[in-house]
Amino acid sequence: MVFRRKRGDTTVSSIEATYGIDLHARSDALLGNLLADRGFDSLSQLLTAYRGDSTYPARRRRLFLSFHAEDLRQVSGFRLMARNPQLDFDFYDGSVRDPINSENSSYVRGVIEEKIARCSVVVCLIGNGTAWRDWVDWELEKGYEYHRGLCGVRLKGSRGRTPGLLDQLGCYVARWDLDDIIAAIECAAARRS
Repeated sequence: MVFRRKRGDTTVSSIEATYGIDLHARSDALLGNLLADRGFDSLSQLLTAYRGDSTYPARRRRLFLSFHAEDLRQVSGFRLMARNPQLDFDFYDGSVRDPINSENSSYVRGVIEEKIARCSVVVCLIGNGTAWRDWVDWELEKGYEYHRGLCGVRLKGSRGRTPGLLDQLGCYVARWDLDDIIAAIECAAARRS
């Protein structure tokens, strides 16, 4: 689908009214600023991603992975996507991969919160026990609080419940398929709150 070219000084309210969507941005924000903030080169890219139809990342995406520790093997496999030269993903959860050396939960929260603040999309990797983990809920809430994109990826073979916030917000939850995962991440970037 081809969209008519819009000027960078077009307001978000005009885009929302024209296309019948909610971009979760100030109505007087300018399209050019919104595209730069969300990492898209054009309105067409943004709208394609918003509808969950993107098949490639528009720009480099910094991803924070939220998951339950029992799924660590599959999470490691998911991280291998960073080695794919056709994908431009940067997993921005660095030291969270390794245990944070502290029993102090406020310190751990501070480290994780800093990483979420620097990412563009929080990806919840959904395993069988993910939805019952307080840390996963907290990470998703922080992502929402920091206006980051939120999406889910159902781990291969998982039948677990989707975390409540993802359901409540109607976030894209991808199946274990590369094209679907890319579409979910791009959709989350387009719909950032």
